[in-house]
Parts: sequence; C-alpha cells; structure tokens
Amino acid sequence: MSEEATAAEALAKAASFDPERFFELIRHVGHGRALGLEYRASGGHWIELSLPWREELVGVAESGILASGAIVSLVDTAGGASVWMALGRFQPIVTIDLRLDYLRPAIKRETVIARCECYKLTRSIAFVRGVAHGGDEARPIAFASATFMLNP
Repeated sequence: MSEEATAAEALAKAASFDPERFFELIRHVGHGRALGLEYRASGGHWIELSLPWREELVGVAESGILASGAIVSLVDTAGGASVWMALGRFQPIVTIDLRLDYLRPAIKRETVIARCECYKLTRSIAFVRGVAHGGDEARPIAFASATFMLNP
C-alpha cells in the first residue's frame, strides 16, 4: 500500500464520527458533565443516549419529577448526534427547531432514554425525529421533531 493511500485511510478514519468515544470525552466537561449523559447504542442514522435520574436534575422537589429542561437537552444532544451518524462525520451544526410533545413526566429515579433518528439530509438541513422513554418504549415520555442546519 502506498504512503498516499495509507494517509488517505488515516484521514478518513480520523474524520469519521465515533459516538462512543465522543460521549466518553464530553462526559467530563461542561454541559455533558453537568447532565451526566451516557451513550447507549447507535447505527447508521440513529443514536440512543440516556440521562440517569439525579436529585440535582429534579424540577419538582416534592415529587422527584425530572426537570423538562434536562430532557430537552438530552433530546437535542441525541438529535444532533444522529445527524453526525447520518453524515458519518462530525461537523458543526445548529439546532433550528426542536419540538417535544410531552405525554407524561419522568418520574422519580427513572432514567430517561432518548433515541433519535436522522431520517432526511439535504445539502443544508437535517431532519430528525425521536422518542424519550423510561425504559419501556410503549410508555413514552415525549416525542420529538427537530431540524438542524448543517454548517460545513
């Protein structure tokens, strides 16, 4: 194999998006650390992340219900990561629109799981849908719909 081919292969590998490695890194800084997001699984155009219940993320102290802002952050992060999965690489993106339809609260001690799928990519926009649940997909917490601007 030529040096050029080896260099091209190394560049392609470096440019690809490795979600497991990415989320291991962001768990230790800033927003990722504050929320404690965890990588669960991924495929061609989808990713699954989780948000373990913690006292400091509770929105209603008396009930232990998780704050909706934490769930929005989880779904926004999973939605963006699903775009990177579909692209096969990391690149800057911007959330244009994110809608969550809440069906029920995330109850005390319930880990919230978000699974998002990038179902359409255009030259400049990515379309994402997703669901957040507490481990039972038949009992969703919220459904999500989002668009992201690709910013190469």
